[in-house]
Amino acid sequence: MAASPPKPSTSLALLTVAAAVLIGAALWHLCMVFLTLAPASSVTNRYQQKINGYIYPEFGQKWQMFAPNPLAQNVSVGARVQTLGRHGARHTWDWENLSFSHLEAMEHNSVPSHLDQNVLRRSWDFYTQTHDLKEKPTNGMRSALSIEYLERIALQRFGRQWHGERITRIQLASRTTDVAPPKWTGQKAPDATAYRILPWWPVDEKSYKEL
Repeated sequence: MAASPPKPSTSLALLTVAAAVLIGAALWHLCMVFLTLAPASSVTNRYQQKINGYIYPEFGQKWQMFAPNPLAQNVSVGARVQTLGRHGARHTWDWENLSFSHLEAMEHNSVPSHLDQNVLRRSWDFYTQTHDLKEKPTNGMRSALSIEYLERIALQRFGRQWHGERITRIQLASRTTDVAPPKWTGQKAPDATAYRILPWWPVDEKSYKEL
């Protein structure tokens, strides 16, 4: 016997509930973003940890695109790994350009994905904003989260093994070059390149959690 179709009233009720849930989730998200950008208050002081836990790192806001002098740098991020081979031998492999695959995916793509445009760049920015030039943490929980976030993005490139050997450590680095200003500004084009090499980070099963 064929099942009878749902009554119109039942379908309408389900649609109403679904719409209410979606609207509630959207309002919650907008509220969290607003509290992140709003000046300090008794609410933000009391719930700062919960607000940061929801917003960072995926929903962090960055308003440099509206700045009078926006960021004009090309930042290339690379990584290399150490592996444990047979008989306990350890091997250090060559650097892999993590930025290249994202740039390649965006080239000639009129609608590049958010992942290719922002994930690696934002994760690197997140790390540099929460560590000083000696790689010391400057922002407590957010500093630790930035390492975890950046490490997992890099490990997506390598996986659990590299050239058939288990990965035990990973190291990241960046190369930053300034973009030449337009000729009409009369400013000289900078020719310096800055390098930043991070310390080796150990890799274990926790590193692959939710990867």
